[in-house]
Amino acid sequence: MCVPHRQGHQEGDSQGAEGELPAGEEARSFLNKLSDYYYHADLLSRAAVEEDAYSRMKLVLRWYLSGFYKKPKGIKKPYNPILGETFRCCWFHPQTDSRTFYIAEQVSHHPPVSAFHVSNRKDGFCISGSITAKSRFYGNSLSALLDGKATLTFLNRAEDYTLTMPYAHCKGILYGTMTLELGGKVTIECAKNNFQAQLEFKLKPFFGGSTSINQISGKITSGEEVLASLSGHWDRDVFIKEEGSGSSALFWTPSGEVRRQRLRQHTVPLEEQTELESERLWQHVTRAISKGDQHRATQEKFALEEAQRQRARERQESLMPWKPQLFHLDPITQEWHYRYEDHSPWDPLKDIAQFEQDGILRTLQQEAVARQTTFLGSPGPRHERSGPDQRLRKASDQPSGHSQATESSGSTPESCPELSDEEQDGDFVPGGESPCPRCRKEARRLQALHEAILSIREAQQELHRHLSAMLSSTARAAQAPTPGLLQSPRSWFLLCVFLACQLFINHILK
Repeated sequence: MCVPHRQGHQEGDSQGAEGELPAGEEARSFLNKLSDYYYHADLLSRAAVEEDAYSRMKLVLRWYLSGFYKKPKGIKKPYNPILGETFRCCWFHPQTDSRTFYIAEQVSHHPPVSAFHVSNRKDGFCISGSITAKSRFYGNSLSALLDGKATLTFLNRAEDYTLTMPYAHCKGILYGTMTLELGGKVTIECAKNNFQAQLEFKLKPFFGGSTSINQISGKITSGEEVLASLSGHWDRDVFIKEEGSGSSALFWTPSGEVRRQRLRQHTVPLEEQTELESERLWQHVTRAISKGDQHRATQEKFALEEAQRQRARERQESLMPWKPQLFHLDPITQEWHYRYEDHSPWDPLKDIAQFEQDGILRTLQQEAVARQTTFLGSPGPRHERSGPDQRLRKASDQPSGHSQATESSGSTPESCPELSDEEQDGDFVPGGESPCPRCRKEARRLQALHEAILSIREAQQELHRHLSAMLSSTARAAQAPTPGLLQSPRSWFLLCVFLACQLFINHILK
């Protein structure tokens, strides 16, 4: 079961001002940080149904820019993910009653590669990609390069957009004011409709003022033709000037209203996560940082890294290579792909709901519901886990020194595909593989209700038979001089009982 993401320092937004800023760890994993790009995934939902290709490209570009303004206060780096570490979450779209799911896994340690998959089949889009983190040291500055690309696909159109990422540049490491900027040229390209957006994230020049911080410029082209130009600041206002237009218009701004409209993130509760899920894996480091205990945070971090090195030595001795659980490497393209990706368009006549279970994205379909209606009579057998997956069920609630993260393939716990209680909409029907405890409880409740309804219907049929007999007797008695059947107190009592049962049944089945 997913719950709304806990608010706190991880959710802080910074306006990107210059000045003395505290440096240190950002209390979350890099896999979690990559999910910041989907708080405004509703823009992609709009783009998926936009008929005009140029307007579609602008919506994609607006969504791309929406992923940068949300950042921690100060200069902080996220945790380097452990090999096999996973992170999963989702966002609920109230406008379309759908969910955008995010699945990420650290698939390689040398070099460090993070693979991710995002899917919202109901709204018609998915994103797949991988990022290889690299760093370059220049004396008093450091650049963190994000080498890789992501592919956005609109399912109903079979239309792909290829996206690249800027790099992060930190100045003032040894002396001076420490600042963090984004730099480099990025592209968003759709080969099918021949549109391309080019953006340049500009570093502050040596003699630049405060207005030259976080500047961005770019253009949208179709072949050799320039359709529009963009300028502004990636953490503030971005303006667009269409070709043939005499003035610029506001294209994107992270205003207070926009921030309030961003989708709400839902994560799996800590106690339901496996040992290699990000929040549970780093919980003791995060707790120490939140308390300001840097010494304890360093100890806990060292324990995790040492456990990872020990597992690597064991694999080397046993000649057992590491195999990611949720992603696989294409031997031809050398690209990482989600094992359970589904690019088929959403069929409203066949598909009911998309949900995530154990890191696997599934779609509940009408055929499955028809086959699973027997769950009202019997809950069905439970899917039992064995081997390493069962071992990962054990709690990892003790700090280092009491327990260490164990070797696994990054499997995730059985979780209810629904979100929080306030957002349940009845999409999911229990059944299939490994129902969670909450689903089993719901199935038992529905089974009991079904049995009660059957017994009430039997009583209703019996009362109908009595009433028919009573009415027949009344018709015969009306022709005789003797008093009618309904003048008997017993008959009136039975009639009142029937009417009361009928009202109760109508109330239940309403």
